[in-house]
Amino acid sequence: MSKSFISTSEQRPEHIHVKEFTDTQSILNMDIKQLPAVHEISYRHFSKVYRGIGIINQNKGIEFVNHELTAKPITLKNAGISFLSARKEQRSNRLCAFHDVTDYLAYLSLQDNGFIRLPSDSDVIIMSDVRNFLHLLIEGDDYNRVYLFFPNDVTGNTITQTLIDRYGRYAVPCNTLYKGYSNLLQFAKAVEIPSDDS
Repeated sequence: MSKSFISTSEQRPEHIHVKEFTDTQSILNMDIKQLPAVHEISYRHFSKVYRGIGIINQNKGIEFVNHELTAKPITLKNAGISFLSARKEQRSNRLCAFHDVTDYLAYLSLQDNGFIRLPSDSDVIIMSDVRNFLHLLIEGDDYNRVYLFFPNDVTGNTITQTLIDRYGRYAVPCNTLYKGYSNLLQFAKAVEIPSDDS
């Protein structure tokens, strides 16, 4: 049994429990236990318990993924960006920026299976909500390269173009890698390589 390191009850009838993974689980053919920032989440809303995965954001909220509850990730508790450092002791000189946690997981899956060449040893920022755009805009100023993984829709293209205008030659739009797909997750699902144990 794993130790629950965050347990909250609010006035609303919902309860959130965050644990480290103990069982081997996979998503997009990746062993989730190998991803230290990803946690097992149990979320009770009224009388139903939803189980999924999530990442804790900078405001102690949780970016929660459960496709039974909703097709897109949702934020539990406080909204905020998620910042994941490539190295503990110092920042990388490269940053990968994502719209949501599912695109980040797709990136990890594609990087793991080597299907396409993606930047590695980069810090990661997950915007999660367009209201967090200003945080992303400012964070990117400290990097020599900012790789942009935003959806191929009006919002994603607007965010990408705004960041290109701000960062100039330091911005690298990556949405051409998954042209023809709505986002990086849809592309990763389309090219998913079956695991050896299937």
